[in-house]
Amino acid sequence: MRKETQKIMSAFLKGENASAQRTNTDGHNVWLHGNLIAQRSEGDYVDFSLAGWPTVTTRDRVNGLLQLSGSDYRVFQKNGTQFLTNGKDVREIGDSEWIGLNDEAHKNRVSV
Repeated sequence: MRKETQKIMSAFLKGENASAQRTNTDGHNVWLHGNLIAQRSEGDYVDFSLAGWPTVTTRDRVNGLLQLSGSDYRVFQKNGTQFLTNGKDVREIGDSEWIGLNDEAHKNRVSV
């Protein structure tokens, strides 16, 4: 995990403001190059997306969020396609799909 990822995602999970070279958070949202990649919604649910930019940097930020939140899931790319895995289960995800970290109450989100 990159230092910038550690700084921003740690602050986001604490609900604090933080800024770095490419990424910033107000404690409720995280932006990478101005694109929303994570958000805290009503009920303190956390959702993430590659925001249409399935790059190494975007995956690093998302994977940092997953790791720091204690999730076993990770996002990876194979042959240009994005996947979400916990080491056992693997599923394809869309480049702009929103995925929930803690989501039993929201049927349109995937619980990770």
